[in-house]
Amino acid sequence: MIKNIVFDMGNVLIMFYPKKTLEKYLDNEDDIKSVITAFYESGEYRECDRGVKTYEEVINGLSGTLEPRLTSLLKKLYLEQSFGRNEMPPFPEMYGIVKSLKENGYKTYLLSNAGFDFYDYSRFIPAIGIMDGKVVSCDYKLLKPESGIYEALFDKYSLKPSECIFIDDVEENIEGGRKLGMEGICYSPSFEPIDALKEKLRAFGVKI
Repeated sequence: MIKNIVFDMGNVLIMFYPKKTLEKYLDNEDDIKSVITAFYESGEYRECDRGVKTYEEVINGLSGTLEPRLTSLLKKLYLEQSFGRNEMPPFPEMYGIVKSLKENGYKTYLLSNAGFDFYDYSRFIPAIGIMDGKVVSCDYKLLKPESGIYEALFDKYSLKPSECIFIDDVEENIEGGRKLGMEGICYSPSFEPIDALKEKLRAFGVKI
């Protein structure tokens, strides 16, 4: 029987579309592609999520890869402003989902790949504020879909994987939990209506 619902954050509870952010500041598609490739897709960004590098370290390390004006933009977005607060707004409907689940007796948890700035912007995500617990990658030096981060969640809150469902927008991350006995649902409010998530939960016997 399912007792616990575990949520990813980016593109599940909040919007995370760096390309849309960059389009507000850059007119040239080549510039946008260069930033996405060098910063988000190179693997360096994930080192921030792993908690072993800061955004400042990563951005400064791009000085030989990106033009100064592009590294300056990244510094503005991540070091001078709060990217999380300014560029990753919550999906309002997801607060209702978490609230309804709790009212129906389920425990709710966050399992997210995120850097230490999480502790700044997460205060502005209503759904997280009512959850029963959280495991954030930067605190454990682990990333989904590595098995250790799922095990950290289970151990911290004494959860049985078979009693959990994980909602994430990346199938690979769901499969990481599935290998340990936790079922999952691939979902993002950006691509499917909230009723679709409710139906997927009900298919597992969850009352929502």
